[in-house]
Amino acid sequence: MSQSIDLKIKDLKASIFQITSHHTVGVRAKQDLAFSVFVKFSLGVMLNQLIARYRHYGITDTELAEHIYIDDTHFRLDEKLFGTLNIQALATSVRLYKEVVEALPAFSDVLTMLIEEIALADRSGDGLGQFLTPNDLSSLLATLLHTLETNDRGARANSWAFYDMSCGAGSLQLPRVAIEADNGREKTNLIDLEMNDLDPFMCCAAALQFVSSIVVHEQDLHQLRVTCSNALTETKPHSKSMIVIKTPEKLFRRVMEAHNQRI
Repeated sequence: MSQSIDLKIKDLKASIFQITSHHTVGVRAKQDLAFSVFVKFSLGVMLNQLIARYRHYGITDTELAEHIYIDDTHFRLDEKLFGTLNIQALATSVRLYKEVVEALPAFSDVLTMLIEEIALADRSGDGLGQFLTPNDLSSLLATLLHTLETNDRGARANSWAFYDMSCGAGSLQLPRVAIEADNGREKTNLIDLEMNDLDPFMCCAAALQFVSSIVVHEQDLHQLRVTCSNALTETKPHSKSMIVIKTPEKLFRRVMEAHNQRI
């Protein structure tokens, strides 16, 4: 990342910590709460912007109901808690996050490093025993998989699936989708991405990373599904879908037409 991006991320982190500046609990508890609130609130904002974008391209309310499913159980903020937050800092954090996403290539991993620094630091795998895949390793695996998958599918014209049963913040799938995005919207338009995690917060973080790139960079997937379930014991994980976005075919066409006209 460039120095300017690093500074923006530093500013983002500082702004996030200000969200709970009015709270009187310990520093670690304040930081954990602030980051959780930031991720959940940002996800809600980005989903609202996604819906507004669909409407901008002529998708009707009936079509929205058919193509977008949202269960906000895991990211809905309690009104009483919301009233205790530094709202200005929260709004600033969302704006800075969006600026970082816009400044980076589509489907860049912005949150993994922040989660490691804020939510998982000094915990040595306590709780759910979470360790997120570092960005450089994720990128290497994505490059290797892309080579194998390209040889396997050739000039594929139909949609194809990525699935991650323990997705964390989406760190393994982001570089895979980013490689396809580098080759044009017609490539990302073919991807069915399904992510699952036991931790609701990680599901929110993963969803935020993908939805924000879809909104900011207009790189739509064929389908995005995020579920929150125990992949080892639950036989019907789709019953716990948090977000399902099935992009309407006419949106693909209208986005492509709009960008061709700009060019």
